[in-house]
Amino acid sequence: MIQSSYRLTLLAFYFALSAIAVSAQKEQPSTAGPPAASSPTASSSPVAQAQAHLSAGRVDAAISALQSISGPASAPSQVSHLLGLAHYQKGDYARALDYLSAAIKQPAEENLQHRQGVELLGRAHYLLGHLKEAVPYLEQTRKWMPDNPEIGYALGIAYIQTHNPEKSREAFARMFRVEPGSASAHLINAQMMIRQQFEEFAEKELQKASQLDPRLPQVNFMLGELAIYRAQIDRGIELLQKEIAVNPGFGMAYYRLGEAYTRQLKWDEAIAPLQKSIWLNPYFSGPYIVLGKIYLKQVKLGTAEDMLKRALQMDPNNSSAHHLLAQVLQQANRPEEARKEFEQAERLRTLSNK
Repeated sequence: MIQSSYRLTLLAFYFALSAIAVSAQKEQPSTAGPPAASSPTASSSPVAQAQAHLSAGRVDAAISALQSISGPASAPSQVSHLLGLAHYQKGDYARALDYLSAAIKQPAEENLQHRQGVELLGRAHYLLGHLKEAVPYLEQTRKWMPDNPEIGYALGIAYIQTHNPEKSREAFARMFRVEPGSASAHLINAQMMIRQQFEEFAEKELQKASQLDPRLPQVNFMLGELAIYRAQIDRGIELLQKEIAVNPGFGMAYYRLGEAYTRQLKWDEAIAPLQKSIWLNPYFSGPYIVLGKIYLKQVKLGTAEDMLKRALQMDPNNSSAHHLLAQVLQQANRPEEARKEFEQAERLRTLSNK
């Protein structure tokens, strides 16, 4: 449930940002002069050579060419910009910051090179976890690229991490094209906050969303998940039942409800919502695993085995499903099969921990 940390979000977002930056370098016209050939000649200037190397993905060669330049006549803004871009593409964001910061201090004004420098400074600070420092660069970039979803997302996350929920809601509202003061905006902001493990902020957003629109789907579901996470099982069940009342086709609500009943050891009551969850979404392994656990508790070993094997068809690397299946096979007096499942469960758990 509430598992996604800022570090994991940052890691996932890195790939999108890096790919976009590389793509932008290749697709946008250079502000430093005409496009360079992919294979620089000996007579080419170091800048032209560096541009050609960057265009071809030869980052180290580009850096080497640029570092040979010295003196006031060597267009320092352009050189610093290209060195910053090269180090950014290489993943050396700290060095990229140094060069890009120097580049935008030069009188480049509002040309494409300056804008790209500001954008990459925002991205580099973000990827290094410098959220406070990233915000002004990302805000400036958003003025030039108001509909860019990656910039909007990074800015929203930076606002959450710097404890500015009002601005994060505005950023995500713009990104998802909803009114900033609407119930939907509060819901989206809460979802992002939960992924960043800001549950207390998220709960306030969800409560506001509920006040504005008591029948908005997923609000009670998320409040119910928060309650269960805090071991308030009765409260969580009540909220999940409210969600089902306004959103009866939402399979995850039935799944979480069935799971909540198992925490109270109400095995019989858990079965019906878990079955409904499967009927609404037969391709999600979660309810099959919980049903396997229930049928194991009820010593319905054949049904338990069937449920767990179906779960493993969809999610073969689920260590919990393998462990439960091993217990079923052990009780069914099939020790060799059980041993293999226990070993597989342990291997997967060890890999997961690593």
